[in-house]
Amino acid sequence: MLQPFPLDPRVVRQQFDRRASSFERNDYLLREIERRMFERLDVVKIAPARILDLGCGLGAGVSELSRRYPQAETLGLDFSPNMIEAAKKKVLPSADGLFFRFMKSMGAGQAKRISFEVADLAQLPSANESVDLLWSNLVFHWLGIPEPALLDLYRVAKPGALLMFSAFGVDTLKEIRPESRRFRGQIAQKPDDVAQSPPETIATDLMRFRDMHDWGDALVEVGFAEPVMDMERITLSFSEPRNLLKDLHGLGGNALAGRRSTFSPRSLSEDLLRKLTEKAAKGEQLTLTFEVIYGHAWVPAKKKRKDGLATIDFLPKRP
Repeated sequence: MLQPFPLDPRVVRQQFDRRASSFERNDYLLREIERRMFERLDVVKIAPARILDLGCGLGAGVSELSRRYPQAETLGLDFSPNMIEAAKKKVLPSADGLFFRFMKSMGAGQAKRISFEVADLAQLPSANESVDLLWSNLVFHWLGIPEPALLDLYRVAKPGALLMFSAFGVDTLKEIRPESRRFRGQIAQKPDDVAQSPPETIATDLMRFRDMHDWGDALVEVGFAEPVMDMERITLSFSEPRNLLKDLHGLGGNALAGRRSTFSPRSLSEDLLRKLTEKAAKGEQLTLTFEVIYGHAWVPAKKKRKDGLATIDFLPKRP
């Protein structure tokens, strides 16, 4: 199973709650990666009746999934209450609007097919074997302990259902990661080592990301079948150090459970800004690399039982 990472889920939720009102200005990378996910979905022939968008953010993916599969009931889930409220305002028609009243009178429409709910990926608000398509864009790497979430995804998935996701991989943010490499393996076990280090040493201490093959192995262990994993790198270039920091902050912050209050996020950002400014002064290009993992897997027609065993049917020999 995937190695646990010391992420604090409460901090992750707080970060996205704070970003909900301005997230649309910073989610260009998420939208581009989701566009590439939909290109991969184009070649898959499915007709889902129920779809879950896991970590739906502002609901752009929910809207596109509903457009592609108008017959399906599409539920957007996010563990950030503020994100869910923002998604409802952005995607759902106003109850006071003429379009909403017209579609309601017809007994159909988006008001009936699309919904949003606050939920944890490890405690999905869906019945066993009730979902045909599980969709998740850049959420899995925020799972400190992925196994409970993967197990619950498998629980709600129907036999024959499809899971499709993206996540950041191990080389993500490699340009600003080297100086933190000394402590990357010690964060969970020895947080004091980090707290006692000078700020210039840990200024770029970042969350870690998992390897593509580890995700594929984890899906098989849970019960998914035929996982297909691929990866690409997207590199962003910046003309100003402050723009780089602004976009980096917009995509997420430090949610490590072992972080200490000895150094404030502001002091760490100022230290990184200084280093980036020095780099730019030398004529070096300012870039951020994102290793993007794309994966999909199917739920077998015969799902594993809760005890991990699979049912085998013995059929009588044909005459």
